[in-house]
Amino acid sequence: MIKDDRNYHQRLQEFCDCYLETDPKKELERAAQGNSGDPSGNPDELALKFLGLGIFYGAAEKAKKISFERSKEGKVLFSVESRGKYQLPSPGAQVADRIIFIARSITHIDEAKGKEPVSFGLRNDRINLTFQFDRKKSGEVFSILFPKL
Repeated sequence: MIKDDRNYHQRLQEFCDCYLETDPKKELERAAQGNSGDPSGNPDELALKFLGLGIFYGAAEKAKKISFERSKEGKVLFSVESRGKYQLPSPGAQVADRIIFIARSITHIDEAKGKEPVSFGLRNDRINLTFQFDRKKSGEVFSILFPKL
């Protein structure tokens, strides 16, 4: 077996780069149905794909933020705040858990609340995002804040 030394941040950027020429909303709908495109079945691959597509979709829509809200009961909402607030198909509880784990790993935030800037390279450009976390008794919210574009 070949060891993969790439970190989550690098792999996330690679997913965004890979899907840059696609329709992110259609790809998010496929990912919400569990289609990772990874034959190995690695749970991180679907989480990275969904997170990358969410970032790409948010940037394309000039969103203020996107959020993954996971309740203690396992209900997951994926919302976009752009020209109004609306819901997109959610990734499901297991994938949302991996998304939040990966985002926390990228920022090294273990506390219940916190936020950290993340510079995100997209081909020959970059976007500066803010990853924000809020863990409560009722569940957890992970948001990505976008700069004003």
